[in-house]
Amino acid sequence: MELPASAAAAYVDRLINAPWTRDGRHCWRLVADVQRDLFGRALPPVLDAGCGGGEGRRYRRGLFAQHAERGRWHEVGRPVHGAVALMRRRAAVEGDYEHAGVWLELDGGGVLHTDAPHGVVLDSLRDLGARGWVPSWFVPGVS
Repeated sequence: MELPASAAAAYVDRLINAPWTRDGRHCWRLVADVQRDLFGRALPPVLDAGCGGGEGRRYRRGLFAQHAERGRWHEVGRPVHGAVALMRRRAAVEGDYEHAGVWLELDGGGVLHTDAPHGVVLDSLRDLGARGWVPSWFVPGVS
């Protein structure tokens, strides 16, 4: 159940600039909401109790790398509409993911994600790189 492009664009427009919050709209909650609302995919709320700072980054890395849900995902070599972007910092080793978003084929394509202080943004690959993020692409299995 994928929404038509016009409905998806309206949905995203309502999200842009919404603030990031650790206990509200953080990166994983945004990913789960977008997957559910635009693609009909149910992802677990595994990061809803995350902590901040270095401890939070270590926590997220472990979940992104080891959670059973990842076994249902298919890694793809390029961004495709609806793919989850798991992201690492440029200086981090491959697979050391600490951030997430969703690739959407809207406005030329971009990753919808949220962080502090930017809030929800739709970043092109160039903008994502300028922020220091390196994405890998995963298509979740359908529940």
